[in-house]
Amino acid sequence: MLTSNNPSSFMLRYDPHSKRIGSYLIDAGLLTEAQVDVILSDQVSTGMKFGEIAVMRGWLSQKTLDFISTKVMEIERGLGEPLSQEFVEMQKFRKRKAR
Repeated sequence: MLTSNNPSSFMLRYDPHSKRIGSYLIDAGLLTEAQVDVILSDQVSTGMKFGEIAVMRGWLSQKTLDFISTKVMEIERGLGEPLSQEFVEMQKFRKRKAR
């Protein structure tokens, strides 16, 4: 989330109450706050979408992004179930294994 104390000075910060896709990814342990800050900064300079940047930087696979995006949209509309703990653990394992 971009915040500003004055028009020429911007600061990036994570706001867990805004519940944008970055917040879900942090909560799932798939991205760090620092990674979300980098993505948000890249968005400002490139105009690219959040997910495109995360995939381009290699921090998320397109498949994971698509799954999270679908679940986020369903949750926001009240149609879906929260992410399963099994899925979250699987993604954390894959992330550790890839290092």
